[in-house]
Amino acid sequence: MPITEAALLLSNISGEVPPALRDLGVAAIAIQGEWCRINAPWLTEDRGTALFQELENPGIILITAHWDSIEQHHACIASPENQKIIVDLVPHLDAAAVKPRHIDRLHVFPASESEEGLIPALKAPILSVTIWAVWSKNKTVFEQALAQVKGGLDAATMPYRHRGGWMIEKDEDKPNVEHFVMVGGLESSDQNAALAKTKALGEHYQALSSLTLEVETKHYKRIA
Repeated sequence: MPITEAALLLSNISGEVPPALRDLGVAAIAIQGEWCRINAPWLTEDRGTALFQELENPGIILITAHWDSIEQHHACIASPENQKIIVDLVPHLDAAAVKPRHIDRLHVFPASESEEGLIPALKAPILSVTIWAVWSKNKTVFEQALAQVKGGLDAATMPYRHRGGWMIEKDEDKPNVEHFVMVGGLESSDQNAALAKTKALGEHYQALSSLTLEVETKHYKRIA
């Protein structure tokens, strides 16, 4: 079952991603790419790999990649080459704040879009990532409500398309809470707030909010 890695790494230098950390992130992507070339060559054409820097907290890196399963990703992590780059990364990170995350059942970052005129989110000036926390019992209802929003959201953010799915990881202290992750391209970080104020989308967002425990949106710029 396809999954998308969307891990968060926090620099140990407040509000900054130093060049050494960025370069190690690029090296880590290359190492994982080589592992895929040998062990999963079918993934190499559409890896969905990128490094992003968060705008709200510039010390945070978002690293993305496509995998066939979480077990496959873990197998790559366990390789000697990957373990070495992790050792090299540790001195540059706030290890307690590292968040491994995977979006279930889809590849979020295709290299190209099937419809003419659309641009992949990886090529957008800004990447928007919204996470809704939802009671497990409300997953189906939430998905139905979200389906009412997505068409209008995609239309309002052309030429980019939004994709989303449920996060595999759960909070240990909240086993009955699921997190839905929605990712899409934007022209600017102000665009989300403007969309929420429009009548058409505003009403749907209110419906979603009534089903969620909390919602958080972050914005990222690509750095590699």
